[in-house]
Amino acid sequence: MTWPERILLLGLDLALLGVTLYLIRRRRLREEYAVLWVIAALLLLAMIFVPTVSETVAGWLNLAPIVLILVVAVVFLVAILLYSSSAMTRHGRRQEDLSRDVAALKEEVERLRERADQPPPPPAEPKPKPPSLRT
Repeated sequence: MTWPERILLLGLDLALLGVTLYLIRRRRLREEYAVLWVIAALLLLAMIFVPTVSETVAGWLNLAPIVLILVVAVVFLVAILLYSSSAMTRHGRRQEDLSRDVAALKEEVERLRERADQPPPPPAEPKPKPPSLRT
């Protein structure tokens, strides 16, 4: 990997870390997702500063080191997309369950309001006392 490639990747990596930290501070990115992005940035830093590892792996796969970095980036992005999709599906199902619960509660409240608007039933006849308790 040439020095211009390293400098470019270092700039992109620092931008990724900066944006990730900014989004965490502004509460626009939850910590569980931020961990994935920080891991990606640290992995990229390792590939930049220890090029022998990326060159060795690239040699095994018969790729240029920069192409290997792009392949790793694409695989990582696909993993994040799958994770985000599963989280959105989970939240969507939870939202459906909550919507059903709210609808059931609204129906129950309406029933109780209707019952409250009706006049109370007349008082029941007092029960006669058993013969042994009469005085």
